[in-house]
Amino acid sequence: MLIRKLRLDRGISQEQLAEATGLSIRTIQRVEAGHRVSYASLRVLAATFNINVDALEQALYAMNTSTNEYIEKPLWVRLVLSLPSLRGLDRPSLLKHEVCLVGYAFFAYVASYLIPSVETFYWNLTTVDLLHFSAFSALFLAYISSIIPRLRENSKERNPTLPK
Repeated sequence: MLIRKLRLDRGISQEQLAEATGLSIRTIQRVEAGHRVSYASLRVLAATFNINVDALEQALYAMNTSTNEYIEKPLWVRLVLSLPSLRGLDRPSLLKHEVCLVGYAFFAYVASYLIPSVETFYWNLTTVDLLHFSAFSALFLAYISSIIPRLRENSKERNPTLPK
């Protein structure tokens, strides 16, 4: 990438660079594609462009280090970040959602001990079972709303118009 930029800045083609350096066109193409080439080839290229060979080597092969921008996000992260109801919420709004959901979970759990257990016609569940299920669901959603800001930051999906 760097060699290509230097070559284009000087307005020369790959063939002209190959002739000037004595390298093959294939070697020039390999360097521009980011593949490793011999140190001797790098010395010739560095001399042609009047740059330090060690700096050239570091610049060429630094792009082979791993970066987070090319790491694929897991499916569940993509699904959570694409929820339309949560996409436009900023951090304070998500915190309010989390607090309300935890409050409801606490209320539902306490209410499950205060009301009588009556069997409902939904899958033969009792009212206590339904309250426990709703409390668990509320806690799960509170957890999801608590991790959304970190998911946005880590996956670089944060909308730049949203406040931190």
